[in-house]
Amino acid sequence: MDKIVLLEDLLRFPGYDTNIVFDASVLTCGCLTSEYTFKEQNQAKICPNCQAENVAILAPVRPLRELYLIIQNMQAQHYQSQPQQLDRRRRSSSKKSFKGAFDEGALSMNPAGESTDLISLFYKFAKEEQLEVKDAKRVSQSQQLQQQQQQQQTLLPQQVVKAKDQPFSDYAKVQPIEISKKLSNIELNRSYPSSILMNSTSISPHNHKYLVDSTLSVIQNSNTDLDTTINNNANNSGSLASNLLESVSEQKEFNFTKCFPFHRKLTTFPTQQLKLNFSAMVPFKLSGSSYIKRAVSMSINSYLDFNMGTEVTQFAIINEKKWELYEYIVPMGDTDISQIKPQLICCGKLTGEYGENSNSLTAPGESSIKEIFIRNDFGAKDNSNSGGGSDADVKKILNSWDQMYCKLTKNYLVISGSKGVMRVFNVNKSSPYEFGQPIYTYITNFPIRCIAVSPNNALLACGITARERITGKEQPFVILHRLVTLDDLYLDSVDPITITIPSRDPIKIINFNASSTHLVIATSWESRYLIIKLTDQYQSDNYRKPRLIWSDVMYKSSRRINDNNSQPGSSYDERAEAENDLMLSKEGITDLKFGIMNSNMVISTSCSLNNRPPILIRLEGCQIDSPVNISGNEIKSVNSVDEEAEYLRIASAETFMKITEIGSLIHQVALSPRGDGIVFLDKDGKLYLVSLPNFYPGRRISTTDSKNKRIVVLLGEVANAERFSESASVVFSSDGGKVFALDRKGVFSVFDFTKGVPGKDPDVIKCKIVSL
Repeated sequence: MDKIVLLEDLLRFPGYDTNIVFDASVLTCGCLTSEYTFKEQNQAKICPNCQAENVAILAPVRPLRELYLIIQNMQAQHYQSQPQQLDRRRRSSSKKSFKGAFDEGALSMNPAGESTDLISLFYKFAKEEQLEVKDAKRVSQSQQLQQQQQQQQTLLPQQVVKAKDQPFSDYAKVQPIEISKKLSNIELNRSYPSSILMNSTSISPHNHKYLVDSTLSVIQNSNTDLDTTINNNANNSGSLASNLLESVSEQKEFNFTKCFPFHRKLTTFPTQQLKLNFSAMVPFKLSGSSYIKRAVSMSINSYLDFNMGTEVTQFAIINEKKWELYEYIVPMGDTDISQIKPQLICCGKLTGEYGENSNSLTAPGESSIKEIFIRNDFGAKDNSNSGGGSDADVKKILNSWDQMYCKLTKNYLVISGSKGVMRVFNVNKSSPYEFGQPIYTYITNFPIRCIAVSPNNALLACGITARERITGKEQPFVILHRLVTLDDLYLDSVDPITITIPSRDPIKIINFNASSTHLVIATSWESRYLIIKLTDQYQSDNYRKPRLIWSDVMYKSSRRINDNNSQPGSSYDERAEAENDLMLSKEGITDLKFGIMNSNMVISTSCSLNNRPPILIRLEGCQIDSPVNISGNEIKSVNSVDEEAEYLRIASAETFMKITEIGSLIHQVALSPRGDGIVFLDKDGKLYLVSLPNFYPGRRISTTDSKNKRIVVLLGEVANAERFSESASVVFSSDGGKVFALDRKGVFSVFDFTKGVPGKDPDVIKCKIVSL
């Protein structure tokens, strides 16, 4: 009953006396309330806790509502199994000592003065229930052994003492907690919302509520209720918790809290140097130059495989003629992974040949499933698809083009290059295609400047710059490729959609948001960024009605500022800016990304000699990742086309943070799925980690918030790059506990915050502090 009382305290909200709230909801002011009580009894719309006026219900809190059902079920089971609970209370001294150690660990994780987290409390009770079930099984086994001893006591009196000591010692031993890695009845990898990619969603305690929400929704949508599911699992108490928390390791979370952001373990794997050394010993083995000397583009993808209980990290490295794909697999719950190294799983050439290694390549035409070809010459008479792969001109292009950019996801490796070629390769082993086989090729007569893949693996976007026939002026376009796949990941068809950009400035960078509904685009010369809404959230338009909802200049030049202020000395600033434009160090915007899920944020980096540090921009108006629109303290739920037109566009954009401590020569940026850190890569190859406390999804940060204090440390170094397109690829792991980096020399670096505790593990080293 003590557990039930503690859980009931989570359902008692300020302003509601001591009553338990069964329909928990969150208000726009951030306080919790009862939906029924607020709607029926609170006509003045005043928050009962903070007394804020004109508040409304933002959304229901599903974990708390499900917690109410669980408490009701636990109370029913408690009154039905009084004798079993009496037996469970008889615990051995070793069990108590273990529980005490667990409580001490919990206290160290949650310092005094902090409020108890629902998910952390859920962990604790779920594991205690597992221990109680194991103890009950041990008690029943010991009783059976005692009965056998009493039967044998008359025949073997000398063995009575040994037989009595055996079950007692077996019962006294308490084994460590191990969460089963078997496949559960609810596949966790399918419980995520379809709009969220596995490698962009954290399972940390801050973000684990999304996993709980989605998994409970799967249970509700099934034919069985939650109560029935819990009753069926009565003999295996805690199975639901083990399914939800299968990928969470308590030891790793404890190490993370002790290390982040000041301590980490660095592990490097020089993939290409090993091949180079081998070629020096046996030169005739690599006469065809089968290793990549200098890469032109790299990409990393990390996701969790719940079926196998592993964390899978794949990374691709390409040069002008070849590509290689590596895989780095580590167990989810283990911290000792020093013996695990990346393995080459596939490689290929620009001609489409692929295989496990360079000595056993397969031609693309030998597979039983044919590749889809689409050629788009923008109005020319020889446009073709599917059958265009047999054209002699197409074969000539595919044998002579150069690879330039690559993007890697869980299902696809996308490579684009010169002569307007973009190829998609299969990298999913469960697909009907062969591993590494090219499945889609797109050819256009205009150069492809950048590419992007949506998190849901359903869209490809490439930025091209065409030229008008009459005027000869350049016009940028975005070609959106809609991939129509079947349930077995077979690519049934591809639908290219042309989106015209209302600007003459060529497209430089393009990226999707977390829910695959918006595009953010950066231009080359004006440093302008545009946000395009791809699909209607209330009508199935198949991405046929994209709309520009925001456009603004990221950095205003000094010339414009001086012209507006009419200050003297503008000619000098204009001349200095013109000189900087001619220098290689000035590359304009080098990276542009949306923030994490529900943050309504855009982050931009630039490489410039001017004072242009990375900036974080908050978007006001429509919500990028949600159909609910917020205006002040009122919730606007869009239910019609007219209302959508009113709340479609972004009202304003505000620069609420500048990271000035790391300079203005930045090439790449990576955001933690936990929402507590950002990694920046500068031109010299230095990795800076910026820790932002309480920067989790859904939190609307204010410029005057006192909690915006940031910590900047030097995480490590990788190979430098002259241009941002050749800079290293940097991503966080799916749980936010590691940072992966892959540079142009083929060195794969792992910065691990979950390896050990500072002072106990010699491999855990302190980072250089830049700013506190």
